[in-house]
Amino acid sequence: MATFIYIDYGPSPEIAMELKFSLATLMQEFRGREPGVVVYTDKPAAYAGLHQKLRIRPFGVDLQRWSRDGLYAHRVKPCVLLDALGAIDETCALVDTDTFFREGFNVELTRALKAGGVAMDRFERKDPCPACAGVTVDLPHSGRYRYDPAAAVMYNSGLVVVRREPAVPALEDALALIDAWLDADVKQFNIEQIAVSEAFRLHGEPIAQMKPFFEHYYRRSQKLYMRPRIGDWLTRESGWRPTRPFLEPSKTRVRLAHILDRLWGRG
Repeated sequence: MATFIYIDYGPSPEIAMELKFSLATLMQEFRGREPGVVVYTDKPAAYAGLHQKLRIRPFGVDLQRWSRDGLYAHRVKPCVLLDALGAIDETCALVDTDTFFREGFNVELTRALKAGGVAMDRFERKDPCPACAGVTVDLPHSGRYRYDPAAAVMYNSGLVVVRREPAVPALEDALALIDAWLDADVKQFNIEQIAVSEAFRLHGEPIAQMKPFFEHYYRRSQKLYMRPRIGDWLTRESGWRPTRPFLEPSKTRVRLAHILDRLWGRG
C-alpha cells in the first residue's frame, strides 16, 4: 500500500477545496483499508481533524529552498516526493489536488506496482520540449544527458507512484535536469514533468498509465467547471465525507455548462 502525498501552499482557498474532493474519492476507493495520506502545506489548520489517516507535514523553510526561492514552483513536486520516500514510506503516490479517483483505481494500481516500474497519470507526447535541445547536463546517476527529440517523452505528473528504490536516483537526476534547464532559461511551465519522465526513461523504468481510473482536470475550463460544484458539495455536506466521483469534467459537460452559465448571466 502506498502513502498518498498532496501539496497545498499559497493563498488560494480553492486548492484546499480540490484536495478535499480528491481525498474524498481516494478514501471511498480504498474504503475499509484506507491508505495513509500526508499533506505538505503552509496552512495546516485547513486540514486539522479532516481524517484519522491524514497527517500534516508543514513546509517551513523547505518551500523556498525546493522552489529555488520561488523561481520555479513545480520543482517542489520531485523534492516533496524525495522527502516523502526518505521519511514517510518506501512507496509513495504524489497526487495533484485537481484530481479524483474512479472506481477500479485500487485494482489497477496494485497490478501496476506488481509489474514493477512507475505509475503516472498518462502519456502526453514525444519531443515535449524542443527548447531543451542543445542543453547538456551531467546527471548525478546517469552521466552526460543531451535532449534527444526522437527519444524524449512526457507523461502527465498529476499522479506519480514510485518505490524508494530505484526512484530516488531517478528523481535526483530529474532535479538536475530541471536546474540545468532553468539555468539555460528554458521557458516552459511543465519542465518538471518532462524531467521526471525523462529520468525514468533513462533509468529504464517502465511507466504504467492510470487513466481512465484517475482523472486530472488541469485545464482552466475544467477548473472553472469543477471548483464551484466542489464548493457546493462541501457546503451541502457541511464539510467533508468520502464519496464516489459525481462530477465529470468532460469536454461536452464543460462546454454545456459554459453555455448555460452565459445564458443565465453567470459567466
